[in-house]
Amino acid sequence: MKVLNAILLCIKCTSFVEKLIEQGCDLVIKEAKSGYAASYQLDKKTIMNWVFRKSGVFARIYGDNAGKYEDIIASLPAEMQKEMTTSRDCKRLIDPTACRDTCVKGFVYTLNGDTHKKCRNGGMFFLLTNETAEQIVRLVCAEVTVRKSTS
Repeated sequence: MKVLNAILLCIKCTSFVEKLIEQGCDLVIKEAKSGYAASYQLDKKTIMNWVFRKSGVFARIYGDNAGKYEDIIASLPAEMQKEMTTSRDCKRLIDPTACRDTCVKGFVYTLNGDTHKKCRNGGMFFLLTNETAEQIVRLVCAEVTVRKSTS
């Protein structure tokens, strides 16, 4: 039932998909070890993945430029802010020798006066629900806008 609800949410997000494609993003679907992985890429760099788990569908957003849209982060519901702030810190941003050489550094943002250095893989990882869908769209579109302005 959770997967069905998630699929229905994805269908509701058709305008989101169209918006990303209009902005030059590519939808890439690949087979993964536990099913399929769907990603949106801009200039061959992933902006977000849909992660399919038994507990539901999650959006993993690669918020490399989160510091440039802190206003959107500040306007997120408290639960989403909490998920971001309590996610694991980026070891490499804290100590450049603490993570693998191949690790792409996480991202830095300020929320409520506190600076957060978060891991790229878990810093913006949200369950897709009716309550989070629009917020996920806002975050992804903000990341796309910043990446396009700097490329």
